[in-house]
Amino acid sequence: MRQRHFLNLLLAGALALSAFAGVARANPVVLFDLKSGSILEHQDAFKRWYPASLSKLMTAYVAFRAIQAGEVALDSPIKVTKHSAGEPPSKMGFKPGSVMRLDNALKMMLVKSANDIAMAVGENIGGSQAAFADRMNAEAARLGMVGTHFVNPNGLYSPEQYTTARDLAVLVTALRNDFPQYAPWFSIEGLAVGKKALPNYNLLIGRYPGADGMKTGFVCSSGFNMIGSATRNGRTLVAVVLGEKSAVSRAEAAAKLLDQGFDTRAEGSTTLAALKPYG
Repeated sequence: MRQRHFLNLLLAGALALSAFAGVARANPVVLFDLKSGSILEHQDAFKRWYPASLSKLMTAYVAFRAIQAGEVALDSPIKVTKHSAGEPPSKMGFKPGSVMRLDNALKMMLVKSANDIAMAVGENIGGSQAAFADRMNAEAARLGMVGTHFVNPNGLYSPEQYTTARDLAVLVTALRNDFPQYAPWFSIEGLAVGKKALPNYNLLIGRYPGADGMKTGFVCSSGFNMIGSATRNGRTLVAVVLGEKSAVSRAEAAAKLLDQGFDTRAEGSTTLAALKPYG
């Protein structure tokens, strides 16, 4: 409780600064309107970047597609393998042989950003890490994510796992438009698993007005990444922020972008679909 209170105060102070300071533009960012695809802000949108745990959004997308195709169901068993149990933190720490429902596994993956669970989901649906990565890449190609490549379902560092802010915006659009029934999963404030309380790493959830998603990520090579979305008066904006210096600064940067977007009703000069590579 004390830690939560501290984070609330810390984020409140950071967000208050947004009235006096402009948004940093040192790293890739994209701000867009989910419904229209209109881009309100972008910087280095096609710059290659390590996605870290933002990769789990594609893992979720592949899983949703598998459910849609009837390959698996929400109550399908997900078994923790020795390989998945050995993945480094952040993780749930379940022992090899542990079994859970797919829907619960996906919620733990999205809220806790559990690397072991993401790997277990990939192995159970794809048959192996490599086979699931092939499915991730096939979906990326189908969606037009031209600057993206995956080798694992959890986003742990690999030089062969990369994406761009623009491609992540494309993925978010597909997730929210193709599978609106799962949208509430991206705004869960926390989960209780046994005696464990798992707060969402997304500091906007439950704090920023209208916040409803979507995911955070960090590896040393990428810095602190975040995709933050919020809905107000029927309008949903999404901010993709890559390479921030801390969990608080990525939340602050996303909040500033969202504030800017909600403060104007003007449409951007281009859309996500029409944005051409640059830089």
